[in-house]
Amino acid sequence: MIIDPFARDCDFAHPYTNDINPETNAMSNLDAEEWLEALRGQYYPGAFDGAILDPPFSNHQADRTYGTANLYTIPGKIKRIEMLVGSLVRHGGKVVKFGYNSNFSHSAFECVGVQLVRYGGSMNDMIISVHERRIAEWF
Repeated sequence: MIIDPFARDCDFAHPYTNDINPETNAMSNLDAEEWLEALRGQYYPGAFDGAILDPPFSNHQADRTYGTANLYTIPGKIKRIEMLVGSLVRHGGKVVKFGYNSNFSHSAFECVGVQLVRYGGSMNDMIISVHERRIAEWF
């Protein structure tokens, strides 16, 4: 079982897909942090094999995708989301993160792979990082 709090129209993690935009194919349409809190209330720690973490990378992308800037660039919000994701992924499970950096806030995870996607021209590169849960304790 995989979770995807920013799924848009990707159904790879179906039925555990969420996107705040109700016009997407996601099964839920909540703020990602609220959705993850709800999952944490329904499932035991480590219930999921992995997660896809592909939020808007910047104010510009959030505005273009969701019609509002600062949706997920609010200070501390992504860290809280990453901590919730980390609490739901099992020992040995993986989080695949897309963004402008390869950081992952949950200390039980170790970065085990990084791929740079170059778009060329004046477009920003995208960094895809894979983080594996190496510590089993739930804190």
